[in-house]
Amino acid sequence: MRPDLATPEGRRAYTAELRGVARGWRYTGLGLVTLGAIGLVAVARTDAPWGAGVLGPATIGALVAGWAIIIVAIVKRTRYHRRRIAG
Repeated sequence: MRPDLATPEGRRAYTAELRGVARGWRYTGLGLVTLGAIGLVAVARTDAPWGAGVLGPATIGALVAGWAIIIVAIVKRTRYHRRRIAG
């Protein structure tokens, strides 16, 4: 069933519905990206030899995984929107 986009109430309801699609995926990705950014700051500020050896690759891994999850969430939401608009 197509969403009712002719009225302001229908548009608000559909916007709220879209916000709920893949919410967990988006929050998980955002959390990983945030942890990765914090890790990058920690690596840049530390002089310890383990900082670049252990924390560096883990930080890059968190950033890559986080952005990949965010992209998956965007694709999921876009597909949902296309299915809903198509009817």
